[in-house]
Amino acid sequence: MNYITSCPACDTQFLLNKEHLKAHRGKVQCGNCEHIFNAKNRLTEIADDSASVAEYQSSLEVKADDVTEIANEKPIGDVLNNVLESVPNLEDLNTTELNSSEEFQYTKPSNTHQHAPEAIDAYAFNQTLAPITINDLTAGPKYQKTKLNLWGVLFCLLLAILAGLQTIYATRAKIAAEYPQFKPYLAQACVLLKCKINLPKNLDAFAIDDADMQEDDLYQNVIKFSSLLINNAAYVQAYPNIELTLTDTANVPVLRRIIKPSEYLKANIHESSGIDAGEEVRINLAINVTDLAVAGYRALLVH
Repeated sequence: MNYITSCPACDTQFLLNKEHLKAHRGKVQCGNCEHIFNAKNRLTEIADDSASVAEYQSSLEVKADDVTEIANEKPIGDVLNNVLESVPNLEDLNTTELNSSEEFQYTKPSNTHQHAPEAIDAYAFNQTLAPITINDLTAGPKYQKTKLNLWGVLFCLLLAILAGLQTIYATRAKIAAEYPQFKPYLAQACVLLKCKINLPKNLDAFAIDDADMQEDDLYQNVIKFSSLLINNAAYVQAYPNIELTLTDTANVPVLRRIIKPSEYLKANIHESSGIDAGEEVRINLAINVTDLAVAGYRALLVH
């Protein structure tokens, strides 16, 4: 007589016979998920000529039209009672017997998904069951505290301080202009470092407006250039240089000059004091062009 049992953990079905049930009092181990269970609690009787679960399932499909006749056959419960009378009583089975001192040695088949009787024989029968060892999953992973390298931390901190001081030194003029409260401290530091706090010169904060160029009425080959220099910054800035380019009728440069603040400022204006925030300074220049044919100009602020 053959029987079919199913694993309660993964519902995989296996083919058994009476010898299998008697070998370990019904205890088997699933070849798919390795779960150990009592096969007698989940038995289904099948015909002796069924060699596998798949064959049994196929026979059920072929005999689907004979459901009425099968219903009149002997109930499976009677057959199961007859089988249970021939095997030892299993009412007192518990997990203590499962974790007995008997050794459990087996060779796991290469294909763990094989459900044929031979695979179950090699994997779950004709052997004694061994205790199952469960790892302690409640204890979290152990992390080893890493010791900080004190000298390494101090070295990195020193590098960060040096980088910050270097940045302050390079931008001292801008810091003094935008944050006047720090200017006395920067001045003291410059005394030790023998440096100066020059006025910042942000060309983007300057503007040239109302520019014009005319020939001089009194002197030949002399043109007069005039413009208005405006400081749009919110702090005092150093006067910029002006690059003046004179062009001909084809807009080709014929003369280019760099004009410094000392050349375009009036005598009563001190270059070192800088141009105040929002201040406007009128520029008037007289340029000798000799025999050059000048038709236009370009004015650009430079450092």
